[in-house]
Order: sequence, then structure tokens, then C-alpha cells
Amino acid sequence: MGDGMKRIGFWGLLLGLGLASSADAGSALVDFERKWIFPQELGGLKYEISEKYETADFGYRISYRNDESFGVVVTIYDLGYDSIPNGHKGEEIDVILQNVDDELKLRLKHGEIENLKKLRTGVTPKGDALQFATVVSCYDDAESASGEKLQATYVTGIRNQFLQVKFTFDRAKKGQAGEMATEMISQLSKMVTARPDEEELLLPSCSVFLNDPASYGGLTSAQYLMAKAQTMGNLNVYTHLFVWPTGYYSKPKNAELLIAAYFAGMLQVVVPQKLDEGGEFEAFSAMLDVYGTLRAKEQIGDIPKISEWVKNPDRRALYDQLLIVE
Repeated sequence: MGDGMKRIGFWGLLLGLGLASSADAGSALVDFERKWIFPQELGGLKYEISEKYETADFGYRISYRNDESFGVVVTIYDLGYDSIPNGHKGEEIDVILQNVDDELKLRLKHGEIENLKKLRTGVTPKGDALQFATVVSCYDDAESASGEKLQATYVTGIRNQFLQVKFTFDRAKKGQAGEMATEMISQLSKMVTARPDEEELLLPSCSVFLNDPASYGGLTSAQYLMAKAQTMGNLNVYTHLFVWPTGYYSKPKNAELLIAAYFAGMLQVVVPQKLDEGGEFEAFSAMLDVYGTLRAKEQIGDIPKISEWVKNPDRRALYDQLLIVE
């Protein structure tokens, strides 16, 4: 280890940056309050984005998509209710289903869709412990060239929240969509009834953050990871790798996410192997990956040195070189 290497413990890093008061590969979002781990793929559809509504009563949503033929939005919210019964029945569920109808009628009024029809209502799946009130409608999408669309909406109450799934697909692919719907409802049912412990949330949180760091799921995972890392005092931090201004006006937007990336990469090494320390190179590499992701989405300003580092084809050699500090 070179004499000039700047290595400090985790608490030293937090104090120096003024932050002390402040998953597996298949995870898209972790709801830490309810310990729900949303998958990266739902019914064969790939994660697209997670977002939190500005109005707290509307909760948050996760979108999945598979080309233009299939799209699903999962929304978790309470609509301001103090108490929501579990299950697919009740006045509260009736309100949600009416809102679904009203939303489609409003789209019809605004000319976004045409030939709106409600096809059926019912309960999905039959006989299972967790069931969803279901309504299926069809319409022509004025902005799509794929023809008639079907929208299947599934709603249930669970853990004092509404769990709503809005699945939209081409009517011509109804058979395939039916199989996908069965799978996604099964996945969500298992997710909301699972009871993972705190340690089982840690790696999915890393996965969520590294995949989409500036999304709602990414930001909540970043907070969780930073808090967890505070309890792991033996983690090594090489502060000279954080090569951005730290002043209030000069620090790039979202620069703190690069620090979270550093720890996410490190935790992905030390947690599975139950190590007290290690993963410093993986931490550095994760920081570069997240910087590249944020830059591609224009979610962080240019940091010249890191922009140079991400272009280097041999990260291990670069890392070893950077450990020697003048």
C-alpha cells in the first residue's frame, strides 16, 4: 500500500463529506416499509422505471414493458384511506374500480382512445388466498398503429394499501397476454406474502440502486444502503477516488449517488461472503458504472476525471494505478 494512499473508515468519510446526519440481479424496487421486493421482470415484461407521485395519497408505481405490445403499471397507494381491508371486496375497492372506469372515459372524451367497451368483471385468480377484483375493457388507441387494445386491471387490498395492476396489450396477442397475466399475479402474490428479514433486503437494494440509481426505487435504496453501511465500520473508503467538488454550489447534482454506488458495489462482495472488509475494486467499478448510467440519462454533470476513467478498457489496472497517490 503506497504511503500516499488515502484510506479512511466509513464514519470518517461521512464526517468529511457532511453526510453523517443526513439486490440480487432480479430486483426492481424494494418497499422497505412492507419488505416487498419487486422483480426486475414481471410476467416476462422488463422493468422500465419506478416513480413516486407528488401527492402522497397516490403512492408510487413501477412500469414494465415488452416492446409496444405489452405494458404493465403496478401502483401501490392508499388514496388517503386510514384503513384498507385486505382482499378484493368492499366499498374501497368499488371506489378504485370506478376510478378505473372514469379514467378510461376521460381518455375517450379527450380523443386519446375510441370505441371503448367494458368486456367483463370478475375475480382473479379463482380459489387463491389473495384475490384481485378484475375489470377488462377494450378500445382503439388513437396514437397506436397496432389496432385494438385490451386493458385488464387487477385490484386488491393488502397491508393497508391498494395493490393495482394495469396490464395493457394488443388484442391480437390475447392468448400470450393471458399467460403473462397469470404469471405476474402469481409473482406479486408471493411477493406481498413473503416475509424477508433485514439482511435479505440488502442485496436486492444494491441491485435496485445500481440498475436505476436516480429513480424512486434507486433513491430509496441509496438511503437504505448508506444507513446500513454506517453500521459496518470496517469498510475501507479511498476518498481520493471521489474527484468532484464538494462545495454547496460547485458539487455536481446527484454526486452523492456515486458514493452510494461505491458502497453498493462493495456490499455486493462483503455481504454474500460474510466479510468484515473487502470489495474495494468492485466499489470503484460500480461507481464508474453508475456515473455512466447517470450521464447517459443526463442526471449528473460532467466530472472530467471520471469521464476519462470510464473510457479505460482495463479497470483493474487503472484502479491499481490510482491506489498510488502522490
